[in-house]
Amino acid sequence: RWYYYSFLLLNAIIWGAAFIVIKPSYEFTTPFRFLLYRFVLASLFGIPVILWYLPKIKEFWKKVGIVTISEIIGIPIALGMLYTGLERTSAIEAGFLTTTVPIFVVLFGIWFLKEREERHEWEGLALAFIGTLILTFMPFFEGKAILDHVSLSGNLLIFMHNISIGIYYILVKKHYHTMPKLFAAAVSFMVGAISFFFMSLSELNFSLPALMEAVHFDIVQPSVQLAAMYMGILGSVVALTAYIIGQDGVEASEATLFSYLQPLVYVPLGIILLGESVNWQHGIALLLIFAGVVLGEWKGKWRKKTL
Repeated sequence: RWYYYSFLLLNAIIWGAAFIVIKPSYEFTTPFRFLLYRFVLASLFGIPVILWYLPKIKEFWKKVGIVTISEIIGIPIALGMLYTGLERTSAIEAGFLTTTVPIFVVLFGIWFLKEREERHEWEGLALAFIGTLILTFMPFFEGKAILDHVSLSGNLLIFMHNISIGIYYILVKKHYHTMPKLFAAAVSFMVGAISFFFMSLSELNFSLPALMEAVHFDIVQPSVQLAAMYMGILGSVVALTAYIIGQDGVEASEATLFSYLQPLVYVPLGIILLGESVNWQHGIALLLIFAGVVLGEWKGKWRKKTL
């Protein structure tokens, strides 16, 4: 299990720093164009992988279709909402909200994979979900002055991302276990590149010359270059592949618990590099979330060991 844990830990570190690296690039580019650059870079790795597997995988195009359907949920839908939400809220706030993704994975695991949950696990989910709601609607309770910095609409978009990505992770768990993990990741990069090309076009009234002009402006900006390279290589090629490998060896709900390590990365980086802050409401919400994790997961494991 430590073999799989090491991949999940690597994923948590890379994705934990992602929002801090990406946020400054939004001064020059849009979420959809940033994601276009990310997946175009990742596809440079993915295309040779797909060609290599082409003669080796039985029912190749059927498997491509399965991965494509899953990745449409996980990439243009889920990531589109996530990074549009990041544009409207702080990097730390976005990080706090995405930390609650395991709640949704556990719920969808119960519904779709028929995973069984005990009473203490349901109690833990309830606590963690209350913490998620506090984080989501915090701007509403803090007043209009805070809405300029931490947007309620941004938080709601990230909340909807959590639901979408929870469904995606369950589909990955259900359908990807018989596929080479690099193949699945490579197809996902192609889905992302094609999807965000058309989504970037839509922002500019489907004007290709306007898009080319915007791309030319973006790619000379150091912050855009750093964000695209970080997520295109580390965030996509390394971290996504690491997650797919890691979750293949453990339960879906257990794999996503590693995302709770991400605040140890993005909170100090957000404070030091972006000048963002954490208040007492954040602390209460996170305590509820972590208490839910302890009650729902670790308490159950401790009981099993002592019986």
